[in-house]
Amino acid sequence: MVRIARCALAAASIICTLGGCQDAASPLRPTARMSAGTAASVAVSENGKHVVVFTGADAPADFAARVSARGGTVETVLDGVGVAVVSGLTDAAAGDLASTQDINAVEPDITIGSDSPEEPAGAGAAEAEAADASSVALTESHASPAGARYYARQWNLRAIKANAAWDAGYLGSSDVTVFILDTGIDYLQPDLVGRVDLSRSVSFVPSEDALVASKFPGRHPITDLHSHGTAVAALIASNADSLAGVTQQTTLVGVKVHDRTRTGPVDNYIRGIKYAADHGADVIHLSIPFIDFKKDSLPGLIAAINRALNYAHRKGAVLVAAAGNMSSDLDHDQDRWRFCNGVHVICVSATAPTAAAGVNGPWENVDAVAPTTNFGRSAISVAGPGGAGPGGGAAPTTAVWVTCSTAGLVTIGNPRPCSQGALRWQSSGNTFGAAVTSGLAALLISTMGKGQPDQIRAAIEKSADDLGEPGTDPYYGKGRINVARAVGALDQLRP
Repeated sequence: MVRIARCALAAASIICTLGGCQDAASPLRPTARMSAGTAASVAVSENGKHVVVFTGADAPADFAARVSARGGTVETVLDGVGVAVVSGLTDAAAGDLASTQDINAVEPDITIGSDSPEEPAGAGAAEAEAADASSVALTESHASPAGARYYARQWNLRAIKANAAWDAGYLGSSDVTVFILDTGIDYLQPDLVGRVDLSRSVSFVPSEDALVASKFPGRHPITDLHSHGTAVAALIASNADSLAGVTQQTTLVGVKVHDRTRTGPVDNYIRGIKYAADHGADVIHLSIPFIDFKKDSLPGLIAAINRALNYAHRKGAVLVAAAGNMSSDLDHDQDRWRFCNGVHVICVSATAPTAAAGVNGPWENVDAVAPTTNFGRSAISVAGPGGAGPGGGAAPTTAVWVTCSTAGLVTIGNPRPCSQGALRWQSSGNTFGAAVTSGLAALLISTMGKGQPDQIRAAIEKSADDLGEPGTDPYYGKGRINVARAVGALDQLRP
């Protein structure tokens, strides 16, 4: 949910038209869901930062001097994107800066968090004792992902025909890299050992870095203290020790932009996108959950995000994001915006079974629309299996089985078992349908080649199973993804 400290007119050259504001709930404890009609208000920067959008791709030569003269400090300049992050400006100073030459907008950096009703998260929750990393055994990939110990529970991968692609020999390539913007990755998890490139992995969450160093000495700062990023990572690529992923050999890179409450400032996401593009990302998976806000409330911030997305697209990266879990009709409220609406982003809705006989199935109607998925013909590109079920750590058999971080500290909500030593947990949401779509993108890049994001997107959409209304459907978009058809495996397997 969008969390903003207090109501005020921000330092921006853009007039905001939202009419009211209430104090936001504290990010230190679980909060009630914002209704789909609630919008973020323009606010004084709650983290002391502002995002600056230039008229061109680079900062004016005297930009640092302008900021300093107004009492601020330049935190970072994203050359080529045309965006900078500054700190220490008052409202008046930010507004004055926005009026100077070659600057389009100066808007408050906002802190945003999870929109998922399945995962209450709070930094104030009690933390579990850290697990001993030395107890996590190294593992090698199974010959086939279907050999994973709990593969029988993974209705989600069979629904998209990933198993048929594996049977035809499509396991991905280590030359293809997926950068995951999320809570980090547990690279010592047996399903992920050897899959994560730590040399390119990075954390943009310094408060978490200190906690990792304290509780897990010697571990990389991208160590996942929640489990969401680890779950997403292992759905994209896994050694298939416990659970399979869409691919087995894809290289993963962690870009930590959320803390263990799945909360972070927007500038983290903008910097993370550019970092991924500059460091060789073939796919950028945007695990960025928040309740959408009106386009006219923060147009400069949206422009900054879209500039980063455009930059990544020009660099050849495929961009994937979840549609969201608020049951929102994105067709009839088109003035609302979320990362899924960003330029060049493959926006993924969720499917889920309607019932299951047990933990290993059988499942009924696996391609049914997930009850919480956002939808809209104008927004949804494709659908993927996200599952369904209540939170609280006891999701039913229609949820998705995912991989725990062995460093998980969150003791409430769905990831709670991870803080108690489990290696698997159950959850549901668009995020997991988006994860397997990123896995499919990586698989296609291994067969079609790099640097052609539009062609990869077209292949994903064209090969999807057309469900719901014929053609583009508000719930399924072009259809539910089909991994085997996308890579041509179905034709190869026919006698």
